[in-house]
Amino acid sequence: MNRIVAGLSAVLVAGLACAPASAATQTGAIKFGWTVTAQFTAHLASDYSPAVSAFATGTGAIQTSTSTGSGSCTNTATDAFNSFALTFGAVTPGTGVTGCNYKNAVGMSVNTNDANGYNIYETLDVTAAPANYGVCVYTDGATATATTPASTNSTAPGAATFNGSNVAIGCAGAGTLLGPASGTVSNPGVGGDVGGAGATASTTPTAGAFFTVAAGTPATGTNFYGEDVQLNIPSTAPSVTNAAHAIILYFVPG
Repeated sequence: MNRIVAGLSAVLVAGLACAPASAATQTGAIKFGWTVTAQFTAHLASDYSPAVSAFATGTGAIQTSTSTGSGSCTNTATDAFNSFALTFGAVTPGTGVTGCNYKNAVGMSVNTNDANGYNIYETLDVTAAPANYGVCVYTDGATATATTPASTNSTAPGAATFNGSNVAIGCAGAGTLLGPASGTVSNPGVGGDVGGAGATASTTPTAGAFFTVAAGTPATGTNFYGEDVQLNIPSTAPSVTNAAHAIILYFVPG
């Protein structure tokens, strides 16, 4: 009996040795991909109300500052938020420079999913440094806010500095002097929302952005920015009625 069992065992071992090997696992692949398109919308408002989640008419105020002891500005602003205009009213020149600071003057909103970020630039609608007036901008915070920002100027910033040609060469405090556009300007003095029929220039600035969202960190939701705008008039400015110019804002996606 033991011989029979031993013989069967030998047969089984021999059979296993002759069995075919298992096939290796193999794979195939089908790639898939997609593109999420970048969306970018922006809007402007004038004389806006702070601390709200949508633009609304504010109760604008115009502050007076002078480089000496005289000169005055109209106190109250009456522009609607969708008028795309800043009404400074009558300015009475003094013995030095008279600065009229319009609080919560320009509101901007941006909504985008652009992963490359964006920049906002500003210029005046002229191609040469302006005479007999100068415009300073005071940003109401350097970054976007979830609601419309409040003015950072609780008191009037000082008047701008002018040179002998009556062209502003410097702004007081944290103000930034707006310079001329870098290309040919069309529709000077005409206001309008982003992408509308407002003043435009043929070239876009490449330096000096007022607001920047870096690539890779696009802000989500509606992002608000705000500015005070200061009009400066030198003592030697000639009389003028209903002068009209425009601030050009460039919203440049990444």
